[in-house]
Amino acid sequence: MGLKKEKFEQMNRLLRNYMINMKHFYTEFAPELDITPQQAHTLFYIEKHAGLIQRELGDHFHLRNASVTSMVKNLERDGYIIRKSDQESARIKRIFLTKKGIEKTNKVREIFDKAYLQIIARLDEEDINTIINGMTNINDSLKK
Repeated sequence: MGLKKEKFEQMNRLLRNYMINMKHFYTEFAPELDITPQQAHTLFYIEKHAGLIQRELGDHFHLRNASVTSMVKNLERDGYIIRKSDQESARIKRIFLTKKGIEKTNKVREIFDKAYLQIIARLDEEDINTIINGMTNINDSLKK
């Protein structure tokens, strides 16, 4: 059991380092974007789920309501999103990308794609599949 536990702890350290390295990679690769990685992922999610409500963002990203509120306000202030009243209930505000938000999302995607291509060029597809399967099993175990 000791060896298995040590390997699991090593995996946790590696995953943490991966997340830190990806954040550094993003900031070095795309300083001209002027948005955080979290904001970029939020714009991507809004793009795929146009008209969603703020709570859906919180649920998807596992963020507290206050954190989501702050991020949405900043994205709206910067002109990337717009909140529109729902047709059935004026209390509900639906979130959409603006033209500026669509342009930013396209630019971010272009930069992310270039970055990811650099990373995956060094990786074997079988290794990627193994990691995907392992992480899926871990996440499924944590949900139970």
